Amino acid sequence: MRHAFTALAVLFSPAALAQTASPPETLSFEGKTWRVNAQEAKTETYQGRQALTVKGGRVWIDDEVFTDGVIEFDAAYEEVQGFIGPIWRAESDGHYEEIYFRSHLNNKPDAVQYTPVENGNSAWQIFSDENAIASLSQTFDGWNHAKVVIKDDRADFYFNSDQPVLHVPDLKTDLKSGYVGLRVTGAVTAHFSNITFRPLKDGEDIVDEAKPTPAPPDGLIETWSVSTVFPEADVDSLLTLPAKPDKDMAWSEIAVETNGIANISKLRRRLPDGDSTVFIRLPITSERAQVKELRFGYSDRVRVYLNGKRVYYGDAGWTARDYRFLGTVGFFDSVGLDLKKGDNELMVAVSETFGGWAFAGAMEDQTGISFSKK
Repeated sequence: MRHAFTALAVLFSPAALAQTASPPETLSFEGKTWRVNAQEAKTETYQGRQALTVKGGRVWIDDEVFTDGVIEFDAAYEEVQGFIGPIWRAESDGHYEEIYFRSHLNNKPDAVQYTPVENGNSAWQIFSDENAIASLSQTFDGWNHAKVVIKDDRADFYFNSDQPVLHVPDLKTDLKSGYVGLRVTGAVTAHFSNITFRPLKDGEDIVDEAKPTPAPPDGLIETWSVSTVFPEADVDSLLTLPAKPDKDMAWSEIAVETNGIANISKLRRRLPDGDSTVFIRLPITSERAQVKELRFGYSDRVRVYLNGKRVYYGDAGWTARDYRFLGTVGFFDSVGLDLKKGDNELMVAVSETFGGWAFAGAMEDQTGISFSKK
């Protein structure tokens, strides 16, 4: 099922930006050659400084091999909807680490966001605790100073501050080095100056510590089987699965992240046209007929099937429930699974528009049951 928000979500997705951007070009700024994948990128004098001005996309320095180090810049922009920030350790334009600040959410709890990007899909709906988001104070009358210190799998982000406003204790990709870039998406136009990408100096280090976060629920299921991708339309109104819904599918195993949530984009790339779906599969053997509660979370939509019959449908996509609904993932839903004696099969169709392709599940009471693999 498609919703009115889909058009807006697609407008700001990486795929849409790639489609609307001008053909790749380069420009020179502060001695570096930048590759442009944006609606606009130019050099100009802004507020008395030479500035790199970007709107509607990303700019990249392909020959900057960044491992551990510091990214630092000044940025000026208006208070309109926007997402601005540094990109590092890029293996490709669809696989990298990034932090961005939201120019329209000044001093809000999620004014800054860390997320990995895997297979071209951001995961901000998956990583939304205090180790991934934070408040910060922006100015719209002059220049903001941003700095990120990266070492191993940790990062400290400073913004108009002497102490980090955000500490990321676990960078989520497996990338150790790669090229760098800057992101400016949404309605905002950002002007950058004094841009630096450099190694760590003697004495520079990570100084902040991880924030405490709630543990995943008891009975967490830590590994899932994930199918190949198919169009969501294939299961849109499907109440009963065909006898062998997976006969033409390949399957891979995915482990959950430290928050208990599986980031499906680690394995699968969205289809170029339309919303994309995978099956999550879990065979369950039960010693007797019994009902077990499955607590779960997802993004963006799910259809839960037990032994071929749909027992749950949910939509938790961005703004799906009201205009303030973010669609962040947690163990907020549950369903009773009416298991028969012997072999049962849980199949969950998980559909994604943008922002985080995710599934998580836990079954606290596992007496009399076992999970197996096919």
